[in-house]
Amino acid sequence: MKTIVALHEGVNAFRTISDTEEQAFTSSNSRTLNITVTFSNKGETSYFLDKNLAFHNGIYTISCLSLNAEGKEIKRRINIKVKPSSFPDDYIEIRPHSSYRGSLVLNEYFNLPDSESISIQYQASARNPVTGNIDVINSTITEIEIGG
Repeated sequence: MKTIVALHEGVNAFRTISDTEEQAFTSSNSRTLNITVTFSNKGETSYFLDKNLAFHNGIYTISCLSLNAEGKEIKRRINIKVKPSSFPDDYIEIRPHSSYRGSLVLNEYFNLPDSESISIQYQASARNPVTGNIDVINSTITEIEIGG
């Protein structure tokens, strides 16, 4: 099991972490691939994460995942029109030293190969509704085997 993790180490920015923590890449069968992304606030103030970037209610809206197989990008099946987020209704508060987990069924949004290794990376940037700064949220690249 593997997890993509984005880590917040201060008030203004998310940082890329150098290793993954064990949590949850689960596959109930070869046709369904669920991922969980854990957003951890290691700062001393609350962080407000846009629901569109957090797979809120299992919905993938803003393109923030990069999937590749054999060096080629795996294309998204559908694009969803997104309305601009409004603070505070469209944000999730992550309190200091707390986490939020968003889950997603990848097969619903991507044309995954039947069997091979794929790499997944979370990459996003968004305007922080409190500070006005642009926060960059990245994860390490995670390799997983599917099907087979």
